[in-house]
Amino acid sequence: MEPDAQPEPSESQFGSGPDRYLPFLPGAIAVVLTLSVLGFTYLWDDFNFLTNAMFYQLHDWFPDPVDPFYRPISRGVYFTVLDLAGRHGAMLGHLLNLSFLLGIIFLLVSLTARLAGKKAGLISGLIFACLGAVPLLVGWTCCDQDLLAILFVLIALHLRLQKRGSATFAAVAAGLLSKETTLAIIPTIVLFDWIIDRKPYRIWKSASMYAALIAAWGAIHPAVRILVARGLRSGATGYVGLGKPIERVVHLGRYLLALFNIPAIYPLPEWPVLGVLLLVVSGGIMMAALRLARRASRTEVEIGATRPARIVLLGAFLAVGPLILTSAMIEGWAPYYAAFPALGVSMIGGVLLAARSVRVQSIALAIYLTLGIWSRGPVKKLTEATEPNFAIVNTALRKVESGFRRLYPAFPQGTQVMLSVQARGAGSVYTHMYAFQVLRIWYRDRSIYAVHPEARKPGDYPEVLTVIARDRDVIDINPATLHARSASGREPDYETCERAIRAYATGLAGSGATDAAVQTLLHMPEVSVGFASVHRRMAAMFLIGYAVMRAVGAARYRNRQLQDAAGDSLGDAARIPG
Repeated sequence: MEPDAQPEPSESQFGSGPDRYLPFLPGAIAVVLTLSVLGFTYLWDDFNFLTNAMFYQLHDWFPDPVDPFYRPISRGVYFTVLDLAGRHGAMLGHLLNLSFLLGIIFLLVSLTARLAGKKAGLISGLIFACLGAVPLLVGWTCCDQDLLAILFVLIALHLRLQKRGSATFAAVAAGLLSKETTLAIIPTIVLFDWIIDRKPYRIWKSASMYAALIAAWGAIHPAVRILVARGLRSGATGYVGLGKPIERVVHLGRYLLALFNIPAIYPLPEWPVLGVLLLVVSGGIMMAALRLARRASRTEVEIGATRPARIVLLGAFLAVGPLILTSAMIEGWAPYYAAFPALGVSMIGGVLLAARSVRVQSIALAIYLTLGIWSRGPVKKLTEATEPNFAIVNTALRKVESGFRRLYPAFPQGTQVMLSVQARGAGSVYTHMYAFQVLRIWYRDRSIYAVHPEARKPGDYPEVLTVIARDRDVIDINPATLHARSASGREPDYETCERAIRAYATGLAGSGATDAAVQTLLHMPEVSVGFASVHRRMAAMFLIGYAVMRAVGAARYRNRQLQDAAGDSLGDAARIPG
């Protein structure tokens, strides 16, 4: 042993028999609480990262000024693996995220148990597993970025506890390459020996090593370079950068509420449909775990546990850094951002509750679990990044995808999908179809391009005219015959189809196919004199517009000829000797 070295932290062995399963019970609760999100499809940013992986765009593997965030592990590697799974990639992503979450909970239980005993470790794992924002980390595939960063941080803390400096350094670097929030944990890694009351040997060497890591990472990271050049102000780095102080203080307050499972949304959420079932099952596992822990504690032998005050200090370091960094630098607010600082809060809660009676522990954890389930309930503000709102988008996208696959088993290469999205509201169908170009992912074909019918591009492309109705039913309209068929098999609504055909005729005229636009309007089935009048007037407008354009073009052509002739005459005059 090194001179003046402090005893090693507790190794707290979990006993034989039922006691050996104690570290896994918090993970069992996490599985129960996340079952409802395992069926989510890809959502929002998932499609961007999948597009890069599927079509071999290396934005997520190497630094690229187009994308300010450099996360090659959690984006490049992870989404490449999901791409290899094809249509089963979304489920694979949820299973991977769940495995990351279970690894986090197990490592948190193990770390806290080694420092403060297995009862504190168990309770810290229960607290983290019952965090209301945790299920969304599994349900939204791209939240692997948060999960992987947290996982690497916990691996680094375990390695640091074992005094394995090089391996710790590698784990921290992997965390940085998964998500930038890892930066807030580096001071904890450097000061770790001092925090847990262990002799801090070579602290300056450690500090210089991590300073070099931060410098190298910042030199290649696009967002860091841009933020430093702009004085940390937001703008060129998306939603990252210093902003309005009052707004950021409000965000800090909301994160503090989320850490204690107190709903930080107004109006408050409703109680979830399956809330009682989740509460009964999860609560039952929790009570069983606490009873087993009480029985195991009678035979527990500590090999030199760290003082509780020191573990509370460690938890404070783990919580405060990510909490301040996220609140100060992220413009938006989302409850799952609370997961990173929840590591420290869970550790503090485990240490403080471990010294209390089983009754106090049971009441405190039951209240925390109940609040966590309540915070997952439906909310009236549909723009919040909450699990119920994500569930609405998931349902909408799954219905639309199913409709497309019924009507179009495949698209010809280079198809221009003239898409009229008439579904509005919380389903976010409009954004996904146009901004994220989800048809490319669904059909694994980069050449497919969905455009508004009015924005039809001229060219020799295969083209289809499609409508997503208000009820998210998909309707195919034959541009030549104007015959419509729906994925549901119901008779398509006339006004829905008429609106799409009118937009298509406008796109035809705008792309130079005036005759086709006029023919489309004049051959449209009419159900009223009003519609017929509108269509005739539009056809006349296209013809007049075409005639005016030709006249203007002819006039410009004649003007250019006259100018050229005048220029030639002046040139001849200049060549005549004076």
